[in-house]
Amino acid sequence: MLEIVLSIILFIIGYLIIFFAADVFLDNLKEVCILYGISPFVIGVLIIGIDPEESIASIIAAINGLSYIAIGNVIGNSIFALTISFAIPAFFYKIDFRSIHQSYFILLYICLFLILLGIISYFRIFFIGIIAIFIYFVYLIRNINQFSKGSSTGFGSTENLMKNDKNTQELKTKSKIKKIILIIISFTSIFLGGELLIFATEQIILQTNIPETFFGLVIIAFITNVEELTLVIKSIKKKSVEIGLGGMIGKVIWNLTLTFGISAIFIRNFQFLWIFFWNWFLLSIIIIYFNFVSKKQSLVLKDGIILTIFLISFLTVNFTIVI
Repeated sequence: MLEIVLSIILFIIGYLIIFFAADVFLDNLKEVCILYGISPFVIGVLIIGIDPEESIASIIAAINGLSYIAIGNVIGNSIFALTISFAIPAFFYKIDFRSIHQSYFILLYICLFLILLGIISYFRIFFIGIIAIFIYFVYLIRNINQFSKGSSTGFGSTENLMKNDKNTQELKTKSKIKKIILIIISFTSIFLGGELLIFATEQIILQTNIPETFFGLVIIAFITNVEELTLVIKSIKKKSVEIGLGGMIGKVIWNLTLTFGISAIFIRNFQFLWIFFWNWFLLSIIIIYFNFVSKKQSLVLKDGIILTIFLISFLTVNFTIVI
């Protein structure tokens, strides 16, 4: 009992670290984007979209023969990222943004196809994993090129930030080095807070009897999403939607390419289960819906309700299988 209480305390401490560090990170990151004329969306994709703890959880599970946790975490993590992170803010705000470049969605559809090939028994998941890793590096090179050009890839230009921010001239006089140091320190704190969350959760799980599929699809998937969830909600409150949205798009691509690809290399046996197909199908519907939302360039209450329905459907299916 004492061990569980201590683990819960560690969990709370980990989240508080993330919560307060997120403010410092977002404030300084937005100002650096303005000062250097860099697209906040691309910054979100390249920085917030990196999700090492989620990858570590899946890869370690794959190495230890827990293939359902490895693949379940990839799918479940992506569903949480695209539903709860935007559903909650949409209940309180009208979220306006520029349309996301269609190339990101084309890439996501390719990733979904690879995941489908991986979860059915007729294809060798090892080779599919190699293809997924290759796709990630092509995507990474493309975004680095956009970053170096200061381009927005059709989304999240800094032009509006500079027009709307009355303190732009004042920002230019502040120490750029200080801001970059604060970004590094706060981002490191967010990462460490996330690691503390995962450690505390694992300690709690060790004393319970939870099925492998549910553990991968729901529990690990949610816990490894907490810091990004906090960053997205705060980015919307701070009128920096492009940073949070870019981060989530980048995170989902990271999940479906690099994390899935490396995990697939270590998976030796993966038998087809309908629960994975249904979760894959739901993720596909969510991504298609985001493509539609991107074209209308806003998230409103109705979208928040629809995303919540998607999340409830996801949880209902997986809870039903467990029970």
